[in-house]
Amino acid sequence: MPRTVAILLAAALSTGAQTSQGFPHTSKNGKATVVYQHDGLTVAANYDYSQKNHDAVWLLIDVALGSNTRFVLHRNDFSLVMPGGRTIKLASQEQGEADPNGINTLIQNARIHRQNLDGYFPQRNSRETLHFFSLPFDRHISNEGIVDNDRVTVGALLFRSVDSWREGTYRLVLDNERAKAALPILLQ
Repeated sequence: MPRTVAILLAAALSTGAQTSQGFPHTSKNGKATVVYQHDGLTVAANYDYSQKNHDAVWLLIDVALGSNTRFVLHRNDFSLVMPGGRTIKLASQEQGEADPNGINTLIQNARIHRQNLDGYFPQRNSRETLHFFSLPFDRHISNEGIVDNDRVTVGALLFRSVDSWREGTYRLVLDNERAKAALPILLQ
């Protein structure tokens, strides 16, 4: 019996090590919040609603960013790599405009599951909101935002698939000329 427990514990630790090796500089905080910290860049992502509710074409991931190096964040800096390796870019505003009911339903259903990520950035006293999409009650749209050490930059990322999202580990990628990060997104 003790040998069986030891084998199971070793397997669990090995699996955890493999996960962290696949996503260096990340830590998991809760069931669906992950934080990347490296070289002065911090990216927090929460996907509480989408983790278990991904049977529609839209996927919602909330992010917050801060960096010691100031940079301009562009909407095309984000992508999501599927378990099979296919890369999906952040949805365009045109895709959102073509399905306002789908986005409104997603945002409404996710409302009670969304987490405030400001707590991962206690040293910052101001906030900038990313406006990549025209969301309910927020009609301002911009294709970029500022990330620096003076503020926390927060926003909703929406990805659109041709059909529903399958279970598995996805990779949320930030690829900016001044900032790069990869965070695991586990859909169950």
